[in-house]
Amino acid sequence: MHVAIIRLILVSLLLMSLSCASKKDFASYDNGAVSESIAQYLQAEEKFEEDFLLHTMEVLEQDYCPKLSEPYWIVPSPAVPDSLDIQKSNNNVSIAAFNERLFLAFRTGPTHFASKKTGVHILSTADGRSWREELRLFFGKDVREPFLIPIGDRLHFYCFTAGTRMSTFEPEQISHYTLDKHSVWSGPEPILQKGEVHWSLKRRNGHIFMSSYEGEHYQVNGPSEVSVYFKQSTDGVNFFPAPDSARVYFGGVSECAYEFDYAGNLWALTRLEDGDKTGFGSHIAYAHKEQLWNWQFPDTAAVDCYMSPKMFNHNDELYLIARRQLGRKPFGRTARHKSMKKQRLKNWISYSLSGKTTALFKLNKSARKIEWLMDLPGAGDTAFPSILRLDEHRYLIANYSSPIQRRKDRSWLSGQLGRTGIYLQILEFAACD
Repeated sequence: MHVAIIRLILVSLLLMSLSCASKKDFASYDNGAVSESIAQYLQAEEKFEEDFLLHTMEVLEQDYCPKLSEPYWIVPSPAVPDSLDIQKSNNNVSIAAFNERLFLAFRTGPTHFASKKTGVHILSTADGRSWREELRLFFGKDVREPFLIPIGDRLHFYCFTAGTRMSTFEPEQISHYTLDKHSVWSGPEPILQKGEVHWSLKRRNGHIFMSSYEGEHYQVNGPSEVSVYFKQSTDGVNFFPAPDSARVYFGGVSECAYEFDYAGNLWALTRLEDGDKTGFGSHIAYAHKEQLWNWQFPDTAAVDCYMSPKMFNHNDELYLIARRQLGRKPFGRTARHKSMKKQRLKNWISYSLSGKTTALFKLNKSARKIEWLMDLPGAGDTAFPSILRLDEHRYLIANYSSPIQRRKDRSWLSGQLGRTGIYLQILEFAACD
């Protein structure tokens, strides 16, 4: 956090975290459901078409309820190569299928915060059980937001480097790598403008869409001046419109999840952490299919903040996986008449010292509200979901968490300083009983 008070808290909590967890806390619970589902998907002659806007989609007259498999802990585990530099904190995960293999990218470091020792590993598997190393990226500085997506005949990978100070957020340049069908990696090449941070990329209606943000994120004083962009690409390298015309929001929003309904209209959920004239928390935004760059926002934000959000569509219902704050006090609870500095400090510190989990939510389109459905495995430091659709009703979820066997109400900040691991899980929408 870019907050002096939190920096002091870090020192005391760091000592507490040294004895928090061991690798034994990430024992694999996979009963075969996850690995077998991965193997079946990769070996299928025809993969499910994730770009549903290319087809005429019909709403099925059936009520569906979400069900979860047991989590399958991958990192740390004996399944990954011994040569990997697996550190205490493992987070920021992305998955994608390419060339009959499942790829998994994740960040590893001493803690969740910036460090010279931080790096990114990319692994792959053909059966969900045996993993091999594909690429490792260590630059003597922080590396964040790994993102994998197949485009055409290549697998594209994005990440950005940042600073080395624990208390600051200093994004530099986004680096872009590609993998061809012969398993040869190329890159890096810089893309987008310096300081811009990608968040979500999707293939929809034959195009690549991306949400990103750029600006002074986590500044204590002054107005929030973060720009949120929504861009389009055909090759994963050149994105348009240009930044000025691609800006859909200016204020305190950073990460922005989005998805399309069957009609082609866009829905989005924002992470309003820095605060602005609409408040603190989140927005539900909407854009008609004929005006995808004209996002409509509410005048007042919801006080709940859904961090690290990712959205997806099932049977024309929109769902969200994100971090959920435990307890009754929402993120944006500070009185609006107080100065922006006081609101930021109180909201940020209170949020950092409260418990967290990862959860599945539904976006109620008619009411324009977020509805909680169920929790996923998560405690302490958790929630950076990546979602791969396996078939009509099943999704492979990758996520990270502090040990879930221990205190589930441990604070987010203590979790960020402790040990975290990465798991895979099957989310299935089955006919309700």
